[in-house]
Amino acid sequence: MVLAACQSDTYYIKGEARDFTDGTELYLAEAVGDCHVIDTLVVRDGRFAYSAPSDERLLCIIPAGTTVPALCFFACPGRVYVELSPEEGQSRVSGTKVNNEWQALNDTVAKYDRHLRTLFGLDSLCPPKTFAGTEQLYTTLTRRITETALRNKDNALGRFISSHYLPK
Repeated sequence: MVLAACQSDTYYIKGEARDFTDGTELYLAEAVGDCHVIDTLVVRDGRFAYSAPSDERLLCIIPAGTTVPALCFFACPGRVYVELSPEEGQSRVSGTKVNNEWQALNDTVAKYDRHLRTLFGLDSLCPPKTFAGTEQLYTTLTRRITETALRNKDNALGRFISSHYLPK
C-alpha cells in the first residue's frame, strides 16, 4: 500500500464574531493597494467561515459600515482562526505559522506603541529624555521587526516585511 500526503493550496477561515449581530456583513478585501473587496462574509450565530485558493496575499476583514479593517491576515494554505472584535486593535488571528508570527508581530508593535504613548504623555517637558527614550524604543522595535522578517524569510510574512518595511 502506498500513501501519499499532499498539502492543500486552500486557506480556510473559521471566524468568531460574538459581539456582532446576526446578519452583519464582513468584507474580505486586499490589505495593500486599492483594498479591492474580494467577497462578502455574513455573521451567523456569532460565527463566519470562508475558504478559497491560497495566494499568500495580505487580506483584511472590514465590517460593513466602516472603512477600518478589523483584522489583517495572510491567505496562506491551512486553517486560519479569526476572533473579531468591534474594538480597534482587539481582533486576533492564529492557526498557520505565518499568521501566528503576524499576530505576535502585531502584539509587539502594539506594546511599543503603548510605551511611546506613555513616554510622550508623561514627560513632554524634558525633550532630551523623551528623545532618548523614543530612540531606544524605536531601535528595539525595528530590531524585533527585522528578526521577524529573518525568521520568516521563506514565507509570505517575511516577503511582506522585506518589501513594505525594511530598507532595500
